[in-house]
Amino acid sequence: MANCAQCSNEAVVGERCLPHHIEGCPTDDVGRPVLAELDLSGRRLDDVQLDNLVITGDLNCAGTTFRGPLRVRDVDVGGFVDFNHAQMQAYVSIQGLTAGGPFRMRDAVLERDVYLSRVACTGVATLARSTLAGSVEIDGWRAHSLDLRRTTFQHRALLQLGDVTRVYLLRAGFQRGVRLTFAGPTRFDLQEVDLGGPSAITAAAPTVEAWRMQDRPILGRTLGTDLSQVRLSYVDLSECSFAGAHHLDKLTVEDWHGWRTSPRGLWVTHRVTLADEHRVRGHARWALPGPAGREAPSLDSVQADYHALRSMMQDRKDQRAASDFYYGEMEMRRIGLRRSVRSGLQARNWRAAFSAMGEWLLLCLYWLLSGYGQRAWRAFTTLAVVVAVAAGALDRWGFQTPTAYDDALRYALRAASTLLRGSDVALTPTGDWIELVLRLVAPLLLALGLLAIRERVRR
Repeated sequence: MANCAQCSNEAVVGERCLPHHIEGCPTDDVGRPVLAELDLSGRRLDDVQLDNLVITGDLNCAGTTFRGPLRVRDVDVGGFVDFNHAQMQAYVSIQGLTAGGPFRMRDAVLERDVYLSRVACTGVATLARSTLAGSVEIDGWRAHSLDLRRTTFQHRALLQLGDVTRVYLLRAGFQRGVRLTFAGPTRFDLQEVDLGGPSAITAAAPTVEAWRMQDRPILGRTLGTDLSQVRLSYVDLSECSFAGAHHLDKLTVEDWHGWRTSPRGLWVTHRVTLADEHRVRGHARWALPGPAGREAPSLDSVQADYHALRSMMQDRKDQRAASDFYYGEMEMRRIGLRRSVRSGLQARNWRAAFSAMGEWLLLCLYWLLSGYGQRAWRAFTTLAVVVAVAAGALDRWGFQTPTAYDDALRYALRAASTLLRGSDVALTPTGDWIELVLRLVAPLLLALGLLAIRERVRR
């Protein structure tokens, strides 16, 4: 290789080394060297430092081997930045790089520590299929999307993203965990992501402090990812599908307000729900906002997700959330039994249909009377209706001598308050049956109401 015409260093651009080439370029109004383009592709370089430059064209370092440190600071590039297939054997520091095109570092190998700060580009910034062996800190990135598919981080990574619309993490590997912070409503999926250490995904501190709920990151799906070491804080889970996730019961969710809720209605209990429940129900009332592109999982899958999340909340002693997830679990079970009954009747499989029908009717009563033991007002309202109806029936058919409704109501209340006390009023045979039913049903409804109160106030 030829040496620089001005020094003994290796010539990189034409007959000059990189520093002398930059030194010989014209400058702009603030004294920054202006290069038409910089092509370092395929070379082997010992020490590269680009500081306070303007490159009107492209910065091409594809296939370059950096044997020494790479330092880039306050560089404006008019076109793309390309580090594809580059091999960086020493420390890499890129601070304040602005590109008019995409930023590409695909299939690169970075053997030492990496610091990438204030990188902004138009279009996609990609580190796909790259291997980063040292510690990684990415701070303040701005791009339309960030592609980290099949990227391997062998050391713990710190990723603090700025204005990024979407992050692709398919089969990314964080072998010692990651702390991923979003400054805006970035959409991302944890699809077959390898999280080998404790990991935290959170909104940026200013978003949390200002309570800007619209700027929380949005998690889409967790298919094939082990969530046992993941902590989600101020992440929007209103569209998230947990189908196919591993160890969902070990997930930690710190923000109660990230979940979706059920639609308001007379027969719909307001509660926290999973987006997948809205998908499997299929009713317009339960439809999710935006385009419907995701396939609904099975009812059994959603029921299992509710069960796992209920276990997670119970471990955290958050009984309110656990109660809502239990309600959702039972709803999925009831809807599944109803569909089993319907399919059995349509297929004329009478044994299967009637076998599921008994359990379905029992669950329907449990839901109607007490909201699966979670809604005290239903049990107490039903108890009041039962006592009022029983008093009217006793007034009309129950007593051997005519009695006013007020007296019948007091008698029904006394009968509803005990199982064993005998009747102190002469009743007709019909009255005996009414009293017997009341003595059996009323304590059951009272117990369901007290159970629901206990579930709500327990901590």
